[in-house]
Amino acid sequence: MKPENLKTLVCAAQAGDVDAFGDLYAALRQDLFRFAYYQLSSPHRAEDAVSDCVLRAFQNITKLKKAQSVRSWFCSILLNCCREQQREKAIAAKQVDLDECCSLLATERDYASHAALHAALRQLPDDDRELLLLSVLFGYDSKELADLLNSKSGTIRSRLSRIKATLRAMLSEGDEPQ
Repeated sequence: MKPENLKTLVCAAQAGDVDAFGDLYAALRQDLFRFAYYQLSSPHRAEDAVSDCVLRAFQNITKLKKAQSVRSWFCSILLNCCREQQREKAIAAKQVDLDECCSLLATERDYASHAALHAALRQLPDDDRELLLLSVLFGYDSKELADLLNSKSGTIRSRLSRIKATLRAMLSEGDEPQ
């Protein structure tokens, strides 16, 4: 959806239009779920995090100051919801049954089919995984990430480079014949 359409929906939602908020959520739903799923490695926990995020966003939509920042606003709410999920179930977050994920995500098979990627992502520290997913799934550049995470863009670029190199190394280890 075009940014100007999102802005229109935000303004309508802030004026109390529930359907506009629903349309806003519909426009962001897949990106939100994808981020939460990769972050939490569980479709159920991802759905819970997205639900919590949407509820908080609905309750606080009038507090959003810049309508054009709605994606990053939702993202920061979702990031906090995911962090809460991780704190509440730290052990369970690392023990995912990929077969269960495949059966539960019949419409999202492409996510569960990348078992090596999921395994490598789970091995990354939480902060590194968050940064990588924000960059890859939401397409934020280093400046946007620096603003979102209260950091410097140079630091973000360095961290992303290191994280990607680490991930490449993890994935290439799995490619070698045993």
